[in-house]
Amino acid sequence: MQHLGVIMDGNGRFGVQKYGERSLGYTDGAKALVRAVKDFSELPLKYLTVYAFSTENNKRKKEEVSNIFNTIAYFLKYEIYPLLLEKSIGVRFIGDLDGIQAELKEIVRSAPELSGEKTLIIAINYGGLNEIVRTTKKILELGKEITEKTIRDFSDLQGVPDPDAIIRYGGYRRLSNFLPMQSIYSELFFTDKKWPEYEKKDFQDIIEQYETIKRNFGE
Repeated sequence: MQHLGVIMDGNGRFGVQKYGERSLGYTDGAKALVRAVKDFSELPLKYLTVYAFSTENNKRKKEEVSNIFNTIAYFLKYEIYPLLLEKSIGVRFIGDLDGIQAELKEIVRSAPELSGEKTLIIAINYGGLNEIVRTTKKILELGKEITEKTIRDFSDLQGVPDPDAIIRYGGYRRLSNFLPMQSIYSELFFTDKKWPEYEKKDFQDIIEQYETIKRNFGE
């Protein structure tokens, strides 16, 4: 197993249940991501893709969207980037990054340039349908034929193998526009745990279960 995708859902609901305030749930969710990246450095995975903010999340109240972006910006700069440097983990961002606030955009641009054996991929303002539109536009602008190969070559995850497995936190059994092109053969896992409740055993159990699954890819 090389690549695990994670839908980090349930942060706001966790905040309401624990603190009576959604915003504090996003802070705990960011702390959970720090723990997950530390664990990623020790697990037999090469890629970890996390769904941090979807294009649909923009429909929420402006105050909540701003709070989420501010939380992401703070933890990237002061927690995630130093950890990546310490663990020699590369980082890559996917999504419609033109649509995020200026401060976060600047922090994304200042990401450390590392090329370690492991890569953390962070999806911000990402939506699978939006990716298909952006990818198609790139191909047409370059005057190339639209084929399965060119779609893959110009997609957000170009050069990265499709996720072997995807886990969604928060209790819902859906992918919510997360990597629809790349998840066609991903094994899907769902948990009622909310993302701030993440623990290393979650990933370890998936890796162990994955090794027992026979994958024929339609053959």
